[in-house]
Amino acid sequence: MTSNERNTLDVLFEHSHDLLCVSGTDGRFRKLSKSWSLQLGWSLDELLSKPFMEFVHPEDRYATTKVMERLIQGKSIIDFENRYLAKNGEYHWLQWRSHVEPQDPTAIFNIARDTTESKLREIRASNDIALLEMAEQTARVGHWRLDTTNGHLEWSNEVFNIYGRKANKASITLDDFIDAFSAEHRKKLWVLIQNAVQNGTEIDTELNLIRADGVERIVVVRAICERNEKNSVKGLFGIIQDVTQEREHQSNLHSKEELLSMAFRATSDGIWDWDLRTDQMWYSPQWKKQLGYEEDEIINRFDSWTDLIFEEDRIKAMDAMEAHIRDETDRYEMVQRYRHKDGHTVFILTRAFAIRDKIGRAIRMVGAHTDVTELKHLEQAKSEFTSIVSHELRTPLTAIHGAIGLLLGHYNDALPEQVQSLIKIANNNSERLILLVNDILDMEKLQSGRMDFDLHEILLGEFLPQAIENHISYAKKYNVTLSYDHAGDDLAINGDSNRLMQVMSNLLSNAIKFSAEGEQVEIRAGSHDKKITISIIDTGNGIAPDMREKIFDKFIQADSSDQRTMGGTGLGLTISKAMVENMGGTISLISQLGEGSTFTVTLPRV
Repeated sequence: MTSNERNTLDVLFEHSHDLLCVSGTDGRFRKLSKSWSLQLGWSLDELLSKPFMEFVHPEDRYATTKVMERLIQGKSIIDFENRYLAKNGEYHWLQWRSHVEPQDPTAIFNIARDTTESKLREIRASNDIALLEMAEQTARVGHWRLDTTNGHLEWSNEVFNIYGRKANKASITLDDFIDAFSAEHRKKLWVLIQNAVQNGTEIDTELNLIRADGVERIVVVRAICERNEKNSVKGLFGIIQDVTQEREHQSNLHSKEELLSMAFRATSDGIWDWDLRTDQMWYSPQWKKQLGYEEDEIINRFDSWTDLIFEEDRIKAMDAMEAHIRDETDRYEMVQRYRHKDGHTVFILTRAFAIRDKIGRAIRMVGAHTDVTELKHLEQAKSEFTSIVSHELRTPLTAIHGAIGLLLGHYNDALPEQVQSLIKIANNNSERLILLVNDILDMEKLQSGRMDFDLHEILLGEFLPQAIENHISYAKKYNVTLSYDHAGDDLAINGDSNRLMQVMSNLLSNAIKFSAEGEQVEIRAGSHDKKITISIIDTGNGIAPDMREKIFDKFIQADSSDQRTMGGTGLGLTISKAMVENMGGTISLISQLGEGSTFTVTLPRV
């Protein structure tokens, strides 16, 4: 190289905006233009002191090495790109042209240009396209564009998917776009496209598409017009969306709504729905009809319910509803009184369940209204009849029982033995009749809600010994002993002492009379969480599995022979269960044939 050539090269290296350099096949720079320092921040000495591969991005080193090998092997000119490390830690994209002079095969002449900004724009555009394609694939929506000046059509990859075709780079025509539709809809789409091109109208239609695999799909086609500077239509830009699943879902939903509507019309129950998130209410036409109103006479809002229900029932209903919303009860159920449009009272049995989200929070309540007015009237008539009959029986029975008792107490010894036997039978049967009448009266009071409960603190250390004391003589009659270990003396419950004593009397007397002679009946008290338990444990014959579910029903005993040999009305356990529940508690049974039974009363702790 002559001195003039070197001077020219030096001037070029001094003033070039491009990155000029001469590198050797040994992997180091030999000469660099000042632009390297200006654009990458390194001094020329720093760049010359290290192998240039150390500045190349690790992901690009293999490809750069391959370029070097090709140059060394005789390739004269190679264009490539890679990323170079700047001093601030960032990488710059460089576009290279490298050349080897035949006179000096160890020297590589290079021109590089910083293309970072354009490369980043290209990457962002590529990412945007990828995201758009992902979004279109997720939504099953593809886009298309028709150039009306030359008939050229372009569409996105998702359109290929909707059409059931593999994506390719071959040119797509308007015929390709239209011919995939059913015969009837091809004509419809062609007319819509013609109108859009001629009149600038938009396209928004739903058509049947036949995919390449023969499967029929429902698609929505929409398009708007693109205009030139003269306001003439130069193209159509649109989307195509596969809505087959949505239409099938809508069809199924419509069918279900029709079935639900038919069910509403077929049932005599009224239905209501309360969205707890929006506080919106809905009442079925039958719900309104039960109260004498037409569909448009009651507004679907919460106030409509509060205006029609009796005030005292509304307060109870809200308390019960809130308890169910808090998941404290399995369901919401109660009988409520409503004001009919014509003024009379309607009794409605309301049942509802809360619909909950994934974390158990109530978000909706759906319920049913059953008109039980006639049943209430029948119950009231039955209750009044039972009360009248029971009271009418009680007076003569009391007189009869008193007269028989007088005969047994004062004149028994003077009577013949056969007469004494008859009087004893009469006395026993009069006692049983009195018990039956009293139990029937208690049942009637419980069912009608007229039995009062005086809830207060009851100390078990005082209550249970008294209950046991009341039954010692009865236990002696059956040669059975009563056992209480006083472990629960410090416990206190909330209840009605008189009603609870009636429950204990029933449970203890049953345990005593069904135990064998010489056996023991145990009374135990304990605590669990916020509840107190009182258990009565006997060692009798036990109760058969098929009877355990029925034992608390009316007029049921474990064995029909028991009723004859042991006596009893068959109402004691039914009354006991109702009394315990009215005190906010429960009564349960565990039994094993041949081993005995355990009745447990659970009541709230004070």
